[in-house]
Amino acid sequence: MHSFQPISNILLVTSIEDENITSALNKAGFKLDTYYDMEKAENSLKKIKPDLILVYSDLARDHGLHFCQTVKNAEINPRPIIVSLVHESNIDERVEVLRAGADDVISYPISGKELAFRVMAHIRRRQETHVNLLTGLPDAVIANNVLEHCLHEAEDWAILSIDLDNLRVYNETYGENRGDQMIKALAAVLKSVLRPGNFLAHCDSDDFVLVTKIDTAEGMAEEICRRFDFIAPRFYTQEDAKRGYVIGVGPKGIRRRVPLVSISIGATAKGRRNFSSAVEILQVARDMRYLAKSKIGSDWVSDRLRLATNNPTNVEKRVKILVVEPDASMSLLLSDTLEMEGYVVEVAHSTAEAWHLITTWRPELILLETDVTPVEFNGWELTNKIKQDPELAGIWLIMTTKNSDHNKALESGADLYLPKPFELQVLFSEIKYLLRTRLKSNVLL
Repeated sequence: MHSFQPISNILLVTSIEDENITSALNKAGFKLDTYYDMEKAENSLKKIKPDLILVYSDLARDHGLHFCQTVKNAEINPRPIIVSLVHESNIDERVEVLRAGADDVISYPISGKELAFRVMAHIRRRQETHVNLLTGLPDAVIANNVLEHCLHEAEDWAILSIDLDNLRVYNETYGENRGDQMIKALAAVLKSVLRPGNFLAHCDSDDFVLVTKIDTAEGMAEEICRRFDFIAPRFYTQEDAKRGYVIGVGPKGIRRRVPLVSISIGATAKGRRNFSSAVEILQVARDMRYLAKSKIGSDWVSDRLRLATNNPTNVEKRVKILVVEPDASMSLLLSDTLEMEGYVVEVAHSTAEAWHLITTWRPELILLETDVTPVEFNGWELTNKIKQDPELAGIWLIMTTKNSDHNKALESGADLYLPKPFELQVLFSEIKYLLRTRLKSNVLL
């Protein structure tokens, strides 16, 4: 069975060749590097990056003090375990070796089998110190080591970077304990799709990394989204689950409809790019994950697909904003300042004029004052017409209104409720936030 988890590496520093010990360690499944010279062993630490070092104390003139300091200064994460082998007749040496910095002392002669089991116990404890306390999965340190192993040793690997969207608002609404339960549920979903030999780590908060084979990665990403979306509504009240959003409260009294928690997954794999480090692999996968966040609901993006267009005019396209505002001075202020921000702006002073521009000019975002001059319908009815039309429903709609009923504004279909009066800088920030979440194929990586 293929596994992406690297084999534990043991560095043996000895003055004698003991077939009993080397054979037992090899049979136990460890990768063994043997050195008969202390200086050469020290110089090889960063190259080998051992999980555990077995060193015969008779090779260390100062009870291993210098060697222990060299190991601790080697910046290997996690630090190798240092086990000193001391002859059973040299009782005082045991204490001195521990004082010098060794993690454990084992007397020899010793059977190879017993030594191998002692090494296994140390490796197990080392791994147990690098787990996420919430899910019990390996942490970011172990994930980094696995990715480095994939980069240099594995021939077939793919990485899924996974996290939750809108978890902050969920925590604010339902409490962090409920949020932790949501994260544990995601961990359970991820475990349920694992195949033999796959690797799963919980790096931070709701950030997970899954390592699998290239031909299974995208299918697994799709299945993860499907399974999580099936269970996610159970973490909400019936009211919130039915309407499909919660109300998030921001600064300045701004309220917006925030969708239910969903999953974003980014994927990359061996051969897609000229990767040089585990950090670079993770960064690319997270870039893909960021693109997945531009989609509605749970989704995934892989860099196997061509995400960028070769047509530069699409990248340079300016966003179109429609201002629906009855007050002439206010509409002029908004249009001028938005154009200075780089947007293309049109202004409507009535619902009929607004509807004509919406259906013909097709803006990406609308700033709507509901107290606009009604012709055939009022501002609230205009909102409903936009959101009930499948071809127009994707247009972002910000209500800039004096109406204090934010629930009515959001339930009518507004994506953001911005009470008047408001600061222009706040408006610009919210516009950029909304448009950034709609970012898709015009992003060059």
